[in-house]
Amino acid sequence: MRHSGRRVTQAGFTIVEIALACFVFPIIIYGLSQAYTAVSNSYSMARQLNEIYSVLSACPEIDRALVYDSVSSTTNCFPNNTFQAEGGSSTLITYHPTLTVTNTSSLGSTDPLKSVPDSKVIDISVGFLHTTAPPLELRMLITRNGIGQQ
Repeated sequence: MRHSGRRVTQAGFTIVEIALACFVFPIIIYGLSQAYTAVSNSYSMARQLNEIYSVLSACPEIDRALVYDSVSSTTNCFPNNTFQAEGGSSTLITYHPTLTVTNTSSLGSTDPLKSVPDSKVIDISVGFLHTTAPPLELRMLITRNGIGQQ
């Protein structure tokens, strides 16, 4: 468009550019929010795995101090099963490990530890909170002469 011999340019966006922006911008925001949610969930799960691993790691230390004859399924991994929630929260998260103690003579015939005489197998299981993921497990063999992990 010419006006008095000068070229006049119009500033602003066309309706097509605005419509395109209105379509693309929400897609970008949705993608970013999904990425943030995925990273947040992964971090939360990794932290929970780390806490549960700490619980499982503490169990053998406590059980090593026990007399062989006193190890039973009622033995537990306390007091090392409570953790402070992250983010400065005062909430405590508590895991309740399950211990199952079985004499090796009572194990199934296909269990490789059945042939170890005068021993017990300690199976420790800690489940996840608020999820259907399978529990983490630790299996230990305790004998009158020492302890081993599997």
